[in-house]
Amino acid sequence: MRRGTCQDADASAGPGGKARTVRLAALAAGLIAGLAAPALASGAPRSAAAKLRAASAPASELRQVAAIPLPGGAVVYRFQQRVAGVRVLNGQAVVSDPSDAPPDLVADSSKRGIETPPSPRVGKTRAIGIASRSVAVTRLRGRRSAGLAIAPGDGGGLVWRVVMPSARPLGDFEVLVNAVSGRVVRARDRLQRFREGHARLYDPNPVAERHSYFGGLRSDHHDRNTRLLTRLRVPVTLRNIRDGQHCLLGRWVHAKIGRRPARDVCKASLRWNSVKRAKARFEALMTYFHIDRAQSYIHGLGFSDATANGIDDRTQVAVADVLRDDNSFYSPFTQRIKYGSGGVDDAEDADVIVHEYGHSIQDDQAPGFGSGLQAGAIGEGFGDYWAAAMSSLSPGTSNADDVCIFDWDGATWGRFVPPFHRKCGRRADVHKSLPQAQASCQFEIHCVGQVWSSALWALRTRYGINDATFDRILLSSQFMYTTSERFDAAVNALVAADQAVTGGLNKTAICTEMETKRAISASRCP
Repeated sequence: MRRGTCQDADASAGPGGKARTVRLAALAAGLIAGLAAPALASGAPRSAAAKLRAASAPASELRQVAAIPLPGGAVVYRFQQRVAGVRVLNGQAVVSDPSDAPPDLVADSSKRGIETPPSPRVGKTRAIGIASRSVAVTRLRGRRSAGLAIAPGDGGGLVWRVVMPSARPLGDFEVLVNAVSGRVVRARDRLQRFREGHARLYDPNPVAERHSYFGGLRSDHHDRNTRLLTRLRVPVTLRNIRDGQHCLLGRWVHAKIGRRPARDVCKASLRWNSVKRAKARFEALMTYFHIDRAQSYIHGLGFSDATANGIDDRTQVAVADVLRDDNSFYSPFTQRIKYGSGGVDDAEDADVIVHEYGHSIQDDQAPGFGSGLQAGAIGEGFGDYWAAAMSSLSPGTSNADDVCIFDWDGATWGRFVPPFHRKCGRRADVHKSLPQAQASCQFEIHCVGQVWSSALWALRTRYGINDATFDRILLSSQFMYTTSERFDAAVNALVAADQAVTGGLNKTAICTEMETKRAISASRCP
């Protein structure tokens, strides 16, 4: 429905309205003239600016507003769309300019067909007053501001974008006021509010915490509580829970439980310290904590939507105890993760939680990833590696704990699925080459994937590469994957990412591990 278009009459114009309109028109002309500037008057190289020809908006309407240097010498250029000098809301284009490759238009939200805006008939002061009343602001935390902008749709409408840091009610209110009619087009609160919850959970799982299976950890005890399983819970903080509600709905994960329909897990106090593993809520709490921590780690490496290189920077829906089988999966079609409850409940083991989140990560970086046996094995291998990497963040774990993947969930695998190892579901420290694994595993992707996870783990731990540096290289390389990635191409992507991130400091290590030890021939390795 169209609301407050710029052709609406100013219903409040009374005597003297014509003179006021003339003055406002003159003011608008000055504002627009002052804002106007050559579209490509920027420091972007011509080769990067030339990529704007592929944007929806004419290149003449796109003006550089930022140049963001990345590790390794690449630069990301951000452009803002302006028509007659007036900013088009949400009209942007992003060009990536690698140091060793041609520039590329990687994002475009600019709009075609935006018309030159008319003169405003509502002044700035009046617009601020209208906006303040619309959200009932009675006390401010800072100064209000307003500027002319174009709201896309139907050729674009001229609005005042009013920004108010409010103390009462608390909020960062952005209100769009039609600059011709004075109607409120949109009002929203941009304040990011997050709360913290508390629980006692496994970090990462009972076996890793105890460093053994003694005490009855070879059995799931039919999902019942035992003294040991209760004692092995550790206190954790559930961060980034969205304000204004009291469920496991946060910035990066929305954890639920059950089947048809899945149920939210809620508590007004956000304190779940008394919940034990026999309760289904325990698995949802585990899911929330471990996915949130994984994405927080990714943000700490420098990947986020705010810097135009986000990796799965969204609210991931994950449902625990939705399947009766001992199976869990990420669906690229629904973008949801579902965890099973056969044997040990899958979401009682952080390795399972994080492994499935690894599939979501790769699907976000290379949409549709996983077509073919080699791509499937790379995906399973990365999921196992990511489980090991996140296990290393848990206090008190050792390398022996980290490389034993699914050590708790895998305790009952003999009854439900065939185990790959006697004491672990899978391992991230096998010594086989790729040809050896393909022969012995008969091309089963989870089995072959252990070669990839083990090679990645070796690079992280045996060659003197800082943990965070290697993870930054690895995650950067996955932006270069195709949907049907092969092992040799994935190695080439690692080498290219290392060049971009560190200037190639680790090329010898990568090629030694991948080509010499794992027999994966790659064109970028000498």
